[in-house]
Order: sequence, then C-alpha cells, then structure tokens
Amino acid sequence: MGGGDVELAGFFTLYEEAFARYRSGQYAEAWDLLLAFQRKKGIRILLCELLKAYILRAQKKYVSEIACLKALVHDFADCDDKKHLADAYSLLGEAQRMLGESREAVASFTASARIEPDAVKKLTEVSNAIFSANAIADWEAGQMQELYSLYRHYLGALSIVPYPRVDWQHKKIRLGYLSADLRNHAVGQFVKPFFFAFAQESFEVYVYQLNKDEDLVTRELQRAPVVWRNLTGKNWAGIAAAVHADEIDILLELGGHTACNALPVLAYHPAYIQISGIGYFNSIGLEDCDGFLSDVYCSPEPASPYFTEELLILPHTHFCYQPYKVFPEVSPPPVAKNDYITFGSFNNFAKVNDEMLLIWREILLRVPGSRLLLKHQLLGTAEGREYTLRRLSKLGLPAGHIDLRSYSANYLQEYGAVDIALDTEPYTGGLTTCEALYMGVPVVTLAGNRHGARFGLSFLSNVGLGELAAKSREEYVDIAVALAEDRELLAALRQNLRQMLQSSPLMNPETYMEDLENLYCHLLNKYCRNRNVSVE
Repeated sequence: MGGGDVELAGFFTLYEEAFARYRSGQYAEAWDLLLAFQRKKGIRILLCELLKAYILRAQKKYVSEIACLKALVHDFADCDDKKHLADAYSLLGEAQRMLGESREAVASFTASARIEPDAVKKLTEVSNAIFSANAIADWEAGQMQELYSLYRHYLGALSIVPYPRVDWQHKKIRLGYLSADLRNHAVGQFVKPFFFAFAQESFEVYVYQLNKDEDLVTRELQRAPVVWRNLTGKNWAGIAAAVHADEIDILLELGGHTACNALPVLAYHPAYIQISGIGYFNSIGLEDCDGFLSDVYCSPEPASPYFTEELLILPHTHFCYQPYKVFPEVSPPPVAKNDYITFGSFNNFAKVNDEMLLIWREILLRVPGSRLLLKHQLLGTAEGREYTLRRLSKLGLPAGHIDLRSYSANYLQEYGAVDIALDTEPYTGGLTTCEALYMGVPVVTLAGNRHGARFGLSFLSNVGLGELAAKSREEYVDIAVALAEDRELLAALRQNLRQMLQSSPLMNPETYMEDLENLYCHLLNKYCRNRNVSVE
C-alpha cells in the first residue's frame, strides 16, 4: 500500500469516527476530530466540510451553517464529487429557507438539481425550490411556470409509461386519498371528514398511507370505514400499481410539493381522474393533474396564471378543520392586564418576508406602546435570535417592543399573550390561522393574487369575519390599527371566536362532504362519456 493509500485510509477511519460521534449527538467531539485532521494535513476535504455543515444544522446554528456551506460550494465548485456537492447546495437551500431567505433558497435548490446525478433526487430539489418560491412577495406567475417546466423536464427523463385511462364503471364511486402526512401534522387536522363523513351508499374510500411514522392521529384515522393501504417504502411505480389495481375513479393527492411527496405517481395515471389539494397551496404544475381543490374565496375564477391545472371551486371552503389536539381554555385578552396591545405571529418564520416586517413596523408605530410577539424554533438559539434582531433592526423595527420566543410544546397556551394575530403574505397561515381563531385571537390577513395567498380570506369569510381580510398593504395596516383601538370588540371576539369557528362551514363535515361529493360527481360526469352520477 502506497503512502497516498495509507493517508486516504486514515482519513476514512477518522471520518467514520467523526460521523459516528455526530450520529450519537456528540457534536463537539465530532467537530474537534474534523478540525484536528484539517490542521494536521493542511487540507480541506469536501466530505469533512459537509459533515461540519450537518453538525451545525443539528445544533440549529443556521447562520454558521450557511457560511460553512457557501465556502464549501465556492471552494469545491469544480470537484468531481457532484453527489456531495449537490447535497451541500440542498442543505444550503434548507438553511436559507429557515432564515426566510427564500429567493436565495430557490437558487440553491435549483443548483442542487442541476448537478445532482440521481434523477429521482433532482425532482426533490425542484420541489424544494417550488415550495420556497411561494414565500417570495414579488415572485411572478411566469417565474413559477418556469419552475414547473423544470420539474416536468426532470420527470420526463424518468420515461414513465402511464396506464391506459379506463372508466371503471363501478356501482359505487371509488375515491382514493394519497398522503405521506396521515399523522400529527397539519394535513392530519383536515382529512378526517374524507374517511368518516363520506356517503357510504354512494362511495368507497381507499387510503394510501406513505408515512412511516405512526401516532395517535394515524391510528384514529385507521379506524375509519375505508380500505387502508400502508404503502410505506414503496417506490412510485409500486404506489401507482396499488392505486391502479384498486380501480380508483378519483384520486386526491394531498401533498403537492411538500416533503416526502409522491407527485410522480400521477405521471403513471393510475386513477381515472387525478386531483390535488389540502396539503399544498399552489399548483403542482403537472399535466397529469385534472384539477386543484379550492373555494370561492381562494379562487374566484377556475383559471390562474400561477396554475397549470383547473381550480375546482367549492361553494364554501375547501378545508374542514377537525383538530385532534386538546385545546386549553380561552384566556381573557392580555390588553386588559397589560394595558397595551400585543400583536403576534406564530407562523413559520420562512413565511415572514421583509415586506411583511415593514407592514408590521408601520402597525407598531401607529399603535402607541404596542408589542410584537414572534414565535418559531429559529428564535430558540442565540444565533437565530441575533440574526433576527439584526434583520429587524435593519428594517427599522423597534427591537425593544418585540418579544422573540422559541417553539414550545405548550404553544397554544401562549396565545393567551396575544391580542391580535398578524398573518403573512403571500405564504399565509393555514393550520396556524385556525388555531389562533380557536384560541379566541382574531387574525388580520392580506388577500393576495394567488390561491395560497388567499387562505386567510377564506378562513375569515367562512367564520363571518371577512372584514379582517385586507385588499392592500395600506388596508392591512388600517384594519390592524382599528382593531387594536376597539378593546370592546377584542373582548367580544375573545369570548365568541371559538363558538363562531365551531358553527362555521370550516368545522361542518356534513356540509363540507356534501359540497365535495357533488364536485366528485361533476368531475365524473365531465370526464366520462357514459356517466350520469349524483350523490344519492
């Protein structure tokens, strides 16, 4: 064995030891091993730098992680190890998205897709880019369509052969639901009516579970009167084969471009009609999708420049909120004790773009003594707090009036510290908005120019508070300020919002399923020449 081979063997021995320390949570020890090797040999190795980035991510040191990864992708740009270089770009995109640097995240994810040698992983990276783009305020429809085209380009490289389209003509309409989030997840709070409240005399329901992890929500859903298929670990072809074998009339894909999605299954066209919705807020950009679930508030028209598929418009809401969480009692509005208004946002910090922060700054300036409470896991680390405070200071927000809090298991109780919730745009709150309303906290939202940017308008309109949905940034500020000045109204909303939500279409599974099943019948009548079906 030559000297170079001995040195290489020594590196891999050290790397494996450092990796083992990292896997066991001994981050400092793993880091020291990597630094010691680097000092001794006087060289930097891509694998070492990449493992350092993983260590920083595990410690939630996202700012340091970004610096590490930017140096890595610059210094190793011409290396032959494209697989690990693509991993570095992907990690960089994730960290940038965590900090709300969504435009930079899109660039990193697309760079990863471009150099990634694995055809399947290319699709994952483009999905990440599409997801991130939804938080960019001035991201235009044409730019989104370019990302959809890129996804279709990489999907086409897989040479998937679709099944022939067959009108099954069953006695009952067979519905399929495909998801990797049938658990204690945002999607899990909105799918219960699909499995328990459908018209069993007219429909048969098949559920395709892709998530490996199961919890109380999963087990509760599995009690439904449905055919449940656990397809965890199956590849896309295997999932498609299972759906096709069940002769599904209408398949609702519930993930879109979110983590662990199975969008390529639709390219096989295993079901007669294929639609998407619930778990994602924008077009999936596939030609194999016959429609996207929406409602009259999110989509006044069935076509949108941000979509490739038709928007399927329900008459009330395309969501039915059925929470599995145990909620604490609603507390009195904090202004009664504090004598100042507390605005708050518990939304994922990736949704909080600079445009929203500037709007919130104006609100704070116009409401004397008011405070802003921000809550997210990013704010639980020293680096995350320092980064956020620098960002807020740069935009002119009064740091002394802002309360930064980390994620906590009892976060619902912390709504007791918030008088008014401020929604984000264009990536609005979904589950977060429902939870705020359920805790008696009114939400001010900005109705944007695309489907997902109008969720707040839909939620509030269905609850009877459509006047809290602004049409412009100026109106958003005016609504928040006026609400802050009306303490009597705040007290009344605090007392009545939970009941208002419970009595609304948002929590009425019977009306919701009647609307949805009428839509299913409409789709079958539209696409099937010999069908004339209706809900009995």
